[in-house]
Parts: sequence; C-alpha cells; structure tokens
Amino acid sequence: MNSIGGFREGEIDGKANLIYTLLSQINSQPSSSTQATIDSGGDNLPTQPLFICPSLRLKVHQLKHKKEASSDNLFPLNTSPHFPSSDQQVQYLLDSESHGVICKLPVVPLFWCNNKESDNDDGEFYCGACYGSKHGTNYYFCLTCGKQFHKECVESPFEINHPSYPFQSLQLYCPPLSLLFCNCCETNFLQMFYQCPTYNLTMHPVCAMKPIPFVIDHLKRHQHSLTFFPRQCFLPCNVCGLIKDRIPTYVCLRCVFIVHRDCIYFPRVIRISRHHHRISLTSYLPPGKWSCGVCRQNVDNKYGAYSCSKCNNYFVHTRCALRGDVWDGEDLEGVPEEPEIIVEPFETIADGIILHFSHGHYLKLKTFKVYDENKLCQGCVLPVYEGSYYSCTDECDFILHEACANAPRKKHHALHPHPLTLKVVTNEYGDLNNKGYFYCNACERDSCGFVYESSVEDQDFRLDLQCALVTEPFEYQGHKHPLFLALKPKVERAAKCHICGKKDRHCRKLNCIECDFIICFKCATLPYKARYKHDKHLLTFCKVEEASDHSGWCEVCERKIIYSQKGGFYACNDYCCTTLHVHCLLGKHPYMKSGHTIITQEKAFHTLALTDLHRKRLSASGGSISKHDSVETMKDPRNQRAYFSIEYLLHIITISPVKRIQLIAFATTAPNITELPAIWI
Repeated sequence: MNSIGGFREGEIDGKANLIYTLLSQINSQPSSSTQATIDSGGDNLPTQPLFICPSLRLKVHQLKHKKEASSDNLFPLNTSPHFPSSDQQVQYLLDSESHGVICKLPVVPLFWCNNKESDNDDGEFYCGACYGSKHGTNYYFCLTCGKQFHKECVESPFEINHPSYPFQSLQLYCPPLSLLFCNCCETNFLQMFYQCPTYNLTMHPVCAMKPIPFVIDHLKRHQHSLTFFPRQCFLPCNVCGLIKDRIPTYVCLRCVFIVHRDCIYFPRVIRISRHHHRISLTSYLPPGKWSCGVCRQNVDNKYGAYSCSKCNNYFVHTRCALRGDVWDGEDLEGVPEEPEIIVEPFETIADGIILHFSHGHYLKLKTFKVYDENKLCQGCVLPVYEGSYYSCTDECDFILHEACANAPRKKHHALHPHPLTLKVVTNEYGDLNNKGYFYCNACERDSCGFVYESSVEDQDFRLDLQCALVTEPFEYQGHKHPLFLALKPKVERAAKCHICGKKDRHCRKLNCIECDFIICFKCATLPYKARYKHDKHLLTFCKVEEASDHSGWCEVCERKIIYSQKGGFYACNDYCCTTLHVHCLLGKHPYMKSGHTIITQEKAFHTLALTDLHRKRLSASGGSISKHDSVETMKDPRNQRAYFSIEYLLHIITISPVKRIQLIAFATTAPNITELPAIWI
C-alpha cells in the first residue's frame, strides 16, 4: 500500500469538509494477500489496515542514520507504517534478539475510547511517538511496549498532499538535535513531524491531518459565512493583526474580512493576570494611539483586540492576552461575575495589636529603634532595617514587617494567570522528597518564609513575599523610569540583567519601555537600603559600574569591591567608607532562616546561622563564608554532626546521591557544636 496521504471532500456533521485519508484507500481496497487488516467492529464498516508500532518505526530510522546521529541534518522517515512491513531493516529487527524489546505485534486501535477522555491513572495522555499531550480522542495501543499513540502518529505516511499548500507536499521527518515547533499549534515535539522546505513549514502529524471545513459559520466572529482560502495568505488577519502565511485562512469577500482558522474561535470574554477586570474581544478600536497592557507596544486600531469596559482605553493584543502565562484558559462569556471574597490576614484585637493567621499569639505594632541582625521577619526572612513592624507579645521572637503582616491571604499576580494563596512554610510544607522550603519561580531563590502558591493543584508555581510585592508599574529606586513585565517570553529568556549581567532563562525580568534597562527579579527584590551592625547609617545598594579604583574593601571578606563578582554592592553614603558585597551582607541564601528543619532527598537537616567564630573555622568550599550564610547539620551513622553550606546541600546532594565520605569542615569548641571532620552524603 502506498504511504501517501491526501484530502478528499466529505461531510462531518452535515457540513462539507476536506478530510484526510490515505490516497491508496481512495483508489483501491487492500488485498488480503498483500496487506493485513483488522475488523473495525461493525457490519457496515470496512476493515482497517494494521500498523506497526511507531517505536519500531523510529528505531529502524535511527539504525539507518546511526552514523549521522549527531548531525543537525534532516532525514526523511521512509519506513512504511503498515503491517506487515516489506522493509528489510524492519524484518532484521523482528528476527534479531540483540536490540532489546522489539514491538513485533501491530498496534491495536482503542475504539472504546473514541470521543472519550483518556483513562490513564495520572489523568494525562502522552503520545509514545511525538511525546505530545492529547490533541484528539483517537488512539492506538501497543501490547508489547505498553505505550499509547495518537492515531495520526501511528498512521503517518511518507508524505501528505495538503490543501493549504497545493503545489508542494509535506514530507515526514525525524527532528534533528534541536527542538522544533509546530507552526499551527506552536507546541514542540521530539520524534516525528511534517515539513515543507519550500514554505519553511513544520507541522505536527495531528495538525497535518486535521479536517479542514470548506465554510465556517460563526456569527460571534463575523456576520457572514467564512470560506476556506486554499493558498498562503500574506495579508494580516483582521482579528490578531498578524501575517501567518503557514496557518489556514478564511475569507469573507463581501467584507474583505480575513481571519486565521484558529482566530475564529478566540474566546469572547476572559480574565488575564495583568488586569483586575475582565476583558472582552472587540473587532475595532476607537481612533487614537493605544498601547498593549501586556507588551506595552502599540496597538493598531484597524484590527481586533481585547478591551476593558470598565477602564478607559485599556487594550491588549489578542496574541498577548491569550499567552499561557497571562490567560487562565477559561472563556467567561455568559459566566456571571461574582464578587471576590476577601480573607483578611489578621484580626484586629485593639489599636496596634493583631492576631495574625501565621502565629498563635498577639502581635504588637512597634517602631524601629535599634538594629538587631538576629531578629528576622518570619514572612520575608529579612531583618528589620527601618519603619514599623509587629512583634509577639509573648516574648517568642516572632516578628513581621508591617508590609508582610498586611500581605493578603489571596491575590492575583502579574506573573501567574491563576489566583495565589498565602501559606506558612512549616517543617512539613512541600512534597515527600523536599520539605521545609520552596523554590521561588520568579527569582529562583530557595526560601523558608511565607509563600504564595497557585490555587490550581497541577500548577507548581510559588512566589516568595519579596517577589509577590512586585506590581506593574514597578518603581525601582535604582532607575528613573517605571518598569514592566513587557518582554515577550522568548526575548525575556535571552535577556541579560543590567545589574548582575546574567542571562538566566528561568529568572523573570522587568524592563523599561523608555530605555533598554532590564533587571531580573533576583536583583530587583534585593533590599535597596540595608544595615550593617558596625555602621550606624543605612547602606545603599550600588551598581558595579559605580565602583572605582578608590572603592573600599569589603568589611567581611576583605576583598576589593571593584575586582569582585558582578551583582552590585552595598555602601554607606555618609562618609563612613563602609562597603560590602551583597552576599557578604545578606548571605548567599538570604531567605533561608536559622533554626529551621528541612528535608531534601528524604534526608533531614537543620539550618544554623554562622556566627563570627564559626565563619572563621568553617569552610564549605575553600572560600570565605559570609556571616549570614546558613550551614546544615546532619548526624552520620556514628551520631556525629557535620557542617556544610545550603548550596552544597541543595545542589551537590542531588547530583551525587551515592553515599561517600568527604571532608567538609572542622568545628571548634563552641556551644551546641560537636567536632566532626567528615560527613556521609
């Protein structure tokens, strides 16, 4: 049977469509002598051809191009999907015993799950061929390897004659080392895809075989019928304003209206993370110059956009509003808007006295007088440098900055489309392998202070208090213009912070729309004013370029400021000549508090703050350790105690889980410290 696919005219739900089919199925029926078939289960339904497991098909492809495995060149996947196969390489694998488990049986169609949800235990479907999540509801199952596959990935022919590109066929390939994205659904895939080099087009098999309606009637989008335009269109879409020549296009000739197929079904009413009201899709904008509420770039009023009916002149590009990190995926048209329930973080007992949800005793409002570096806010895990704070009336050293005490129990944040809930990180907070601390998705710091986490169970998103306090526009004291979360995802991942100079792809970044200033959340949330116990004045955060040959030495590590690592430094501007590196003043892990028990990789540790005596005697990596660095204590099989840095714990232990003895640190006679030269890992 020829492995070439195409489209034929047909009906779906009484409407004319172009429906994908194998061209050989149009011209002839499979012969029982040359092609195995399976009964489709109905008296009036034709038998269906059998297909080999895609795992076998991909393994054959890898063997054929084993020498070029490290190349970025594309190689057609020219192994037939049909069973039995006439390919000699397939027969070699079926007869061989030296290539591990070989899927020798054909895959079976899961007719029972057509038009039903996947019945996986974890509730999610991942195709064993493309590794993509569920696109449709028709699947195949391999009895040998136990994998499920998209129907389209199993039946994918060598090439497809696609109606959107009538003069060139789509060829089936295996991806090179680099990751590829589908031009239609914009998802990435790892195993197989269709490509037309002439049009620079890449498509997932599911998208390449998707039915194409001749006519679409969607009155909410347009008052007339929209007709399929079977050519590449280089005109902008009236809804999104973009030219997507690789996306199927529909037109209304009477109105000269052009729209991409996917744009037809854009949701009408949505809520996004960047605005406190719902926004609705509008076809035309009023005259004037408008900027997008997400990317802050100009919005062309000749095309559609989302707008807020309660706020004057608030508009968002459709492509920006529907981003996965901005929109929660819910179409709210027809859904009544209910008032949001506000849960107060504390109960007011008397004037200046509260009962906070995080603590069992009353807290009293006080004003900063004397700096005590050992008293940390339990919310943000930073000392009180100035202003007001709440202190426990029961003498248990529990304090909260006034701003941290007023942090709402639930809030919407620009970094996440779903509501966030404020929680206290206890020793039991976290999952089985990691408890007592969390990882902030904005600044990438580990913390054991208060955490805002997503209210959606499968959304592993968390913010510490410092990052949660960042709003748009953000007034950063070290820059004269307001900052926004205006960078597009790809640009943001590649952007370099102007403070630390790092291009961290996972750390979120703020940018200035008036100049090219960019700052990462790790630098933006550093205290702009801080204190040092040997200086009575507040220290100010300074950029690296503000250092000079005459800049002083760091008070802690005794190294020259100008020759140290990037990331800025703290200095006294009151002629005290006090200068300190950021990590020497705040610590490498400023949001990990002392006296807290954490569990990582099923091992329990206790954090301790280094005193001056400990800092002189303990060294985790041969370098100096700042005063506020935390070190861990762990009992080895001999019930002895060892000390090492959090950085060593959180990173090295996951890389080298095998137990081994390593010399880490020495301790001296000090309260509650036992001398130990070695530790089990």
